[in-house]
Amino acid sequence: MTRRFFIWAAILGLVADRIPKLIVYGLFTSGAFSDGHELRLFGNVLKVTYAMNPHGLFSLNYGPPFMYFALPLSAAALVAWYGLRAKDGWSAAAFGLILSGALGNVIDRVGLSYVIDFLLFDIPGHPVVLFNRVSIIPWPVFNLADAFVFVGVVMLLGRELLGRVPGAGDQGPGPEPRTSAAPAEGE
Repeated sequence: MTRRFFIWAAILGLVADRIPKLIVYGLFTSGAFSDGHELRLFGNVLKVTYAMNPHGLFSLNYGPPFMYFALPLSAAALVAWYGLRAKDGWSAAAFGLILSGALGNVIDRVGLSYVIDFLLFDIPGHPVVLFNRVSIIPWPVFNLADAFVFVGVVMLLGRELLGRVPGAGDQGPGPEPRTSAAPAEGE
């Protein structure tokens, strides 16, 4: 039963990643994003743009080009192994989302030699800075595959930190077993 959660999360996540990327790529090739044009989704906070990311996560450089295939494919194999062996639907779905994100970006690299990033989250005039060094707003341009990896990891961490999630495909703890107490002396 939990394998279904894993497989469906992976399939639906991959489809949900690919369709917007294809739409945004079509808009880019038609010239809709020329001269840095952005489409507003939610005011100035969430916008659609087009960014070609030839590097890895957060545009980090992993080294030679084969590493951009080797690392995500190795991670995808490991995630698939754990996802198919998950004991509950919550974890299986989380692993499925992570797998869909990894594969979605690998598909971009195979076809285009870069990853399509298109979501821009920004709160104008309100930078959020951590440790006096790292600005987290504006956030780097990202895509749904990145979001699915993030959500899957948060689901797994939440499950571990908060305990079992009720109704997530597992039965949870059952009722306490009854034990018959032996009569005490003098009864």
